[in-house]
Parts: sequence; C-alpha cells; structure tokens
Amino acid sequence: MAQRSIRSLTAAAAFIAALSPLAASAQEANFSSLNGEWRGSGTLQRQNGVTERIRCEATYQVSSPERMRQSLRCRGDQTQFSLANNLNLSGREIIGDWSETTRNARGSLRGRFQPGVIQGQVEGTGFSANVTIRFAGNQQNVTIKSAGTETNNLSMVLTRAGR
Repeated sequence: MAQRSIRSLTAAAAFIAALSPLAASAQEANFSSLNGEWRGSGTLQRQNGVTERIRCEATYQVSSPERMRQSLRCRGDQTQFSLANNLNLSGREIIGDWSETTRNARGSLRGRFQPGVIQGQVEGTGFSANVTIRFAGNQQNVTIKSAGTETNNLSMVLTRAGR
C-alpha cells in the first residue's frame, strides 16, 4: 500500500511539475516562455493526518513552442523523488509521459488549461490522481487529490527562480 501511495504521489507530482509553468504562459498557448528554473515548497498530507513539508526544484528545457522536457527533484524528511517529463501541447490540450527514477515508475498525463486554471489527471499502473493549478503571474497554487492511497493530498506553491 505504501509503494502504491508513493507512486500515486509521484505521478501527481509529475503532473504538477509538468504543468505548473504552463500556468504562467497559458495565454500564450505555447511553451516558449517556460525555459529556466522553478522552485517551490508545500505540504503532503497522509490519510492518517500526518503532514510533511517538501521542497522542489525544476528545470524546463523547451525544444520548440509545443515540446518541452522537464526534470523535477523534491525532498522532505520522509519523502524524496526525481521525475522527468516529456510534454506536447496541441491547442489547449496537454499530453505527455513521465518517469520517476528512484521507484522505477512511469505513466501518462493529460490536461487542459484555460486562463487562471489548469485541470488534469495523471495515471500510472494501478492509480490516478486529479490535479488543479490556480495561477497568477509567476506563482502557481497546486492541489492534488488521490483517493484510495496512503497519501491523499498535496498542496504546493511554485515560483520562477530569480524573480
């Protein structure tokens, strides 16, 4: 159960990492302005009520306005993970894949963005999670909800580094 919980959290974090910078450029409808470093912190809440603080760093490499590769590293006192995402953008639809190297997990992500809000879903073997990102300027407020796992809520704020 704990392994499934971590994988669900990992998949959801992959979605956050992949889509959070999109929030800053949603009106542009492409990845062009997303190159660079992003940082954030938040809390992870387990089903038993225990809360853990986490910190994350991300790097975004835009190869074209519609293609991006992202890497994310997050760490808390009890949790750590390292993700890589490949994303494609078509109109306002986001489709991609993710992999998490410390647990050898992988899956897909799908999302849709509109001004001020991104909603989507991440999936992997045996789990899924819903993600909502609300944004303004260089900051995103992220919420992830995953049912039926030990970790059921993740909240995070990400900002572009150096601003």
